[in-house]
Amino acid sequence: MSQIEIAQVLEQIKEEIEVDALGNAKASIRATARLAGVSDMAIIKALESANLEPSKLALMLMGHRFSAANLQEWRTNGIPDIAIGIILDYYAHEAGRYCTKQAKLVCRAFSGAGVRAWIQDIKGWSKATQQNNPTQPVQPPAPALPPVEQRLHTLVQAMKTLTELTGERLNPYLEQQFKDFAASLLAEHNRQVLQPSKERWLGAVNFAEIELGKTVPIKGSHYRGSLGKWVRTFYPQLSSRQEERLVNGTQQPIYIYACHEPIVADGLTKAIEEFFAHPNPGAALRQAGAFASKKEPALAK
Repeated sequence: MSQIEIAQVLEQIKEEIEVDALGNAKASIRATARLAGVSDMAIIKALESANLEPSKLALMLMGHRFSAANLQEWRTNGIPDIAIGIILDYYAHEAGRYCTKQAKLVCRAFSGAGVRAWIQDIKGWSKATQQNNPTQPVQPPAPALPPVEQRLHTLVQAMKTLTELTGERLNPYLEQQFKDFAASLLAEHNRQVLQPSKERWLGAVNFAEIELGKTVPIKGSHYRGSLGKWVRTFYPQLSSRQEERLVNGTQQPIYIYACHEPIVADGLTKAIEEFFAHPNPGAALRQAGAFASKKEPALAK
């Protein structure tokens, strides 16, 4: 999708976006879904989950000072521009195999001016025009997000409450979402106080799904475990770094790769393409001894 095509999408949803006298913008669920390249129902389900078992997207929104009640109101009142930006970022970078190329391109297009400025432009709103109109109030500064520490405290309290309501039986995926969001808050704090980092570490499956748009099944000849073992067996030079990640509901050590380095990204791409092109990767791995167990040393006599 080019800049021209993005502009065409904005023009098509023009009637479903609004800007008030202060310049605050909002859009319907349908318009937001069109921008993110997902279905209306995907966003509706995420918003509705806030009162029960919040999805990762709902947690991200609530971590930015929006309440569960706010999320419910958006179905009829429209989604505010700040939340639209969060939703686009989620489907561009945080949704795993549900990430869309369109959301990435739209985020890239909005990165300079921001969602609000784009909507203001498409609706013909300008600050100068409003200031020249004596009946319109002066636009106040955009509200700032609470400090990271406060948002992290709110997240911890929400997790404690949910744990109590469920009798300390949290779904492992929900628990991982809480941990991931807490890590994102800490990373945001670090980005504010440290020099920005361009590092991007991903597992082989994440790279295949997010960067290459592959669907990696959980079973079958080309399942997720075989992909990771394929990369480790035939391209061991790409990484020696491991990290605990959620795999099939449990925390397990997996190899992660410096995808910000072109030579590593190219190597991963080649390995993954070879894996999916092979008719029987399991047989090739067995032949290479990838499944051979380590022999115990013989006892001295």
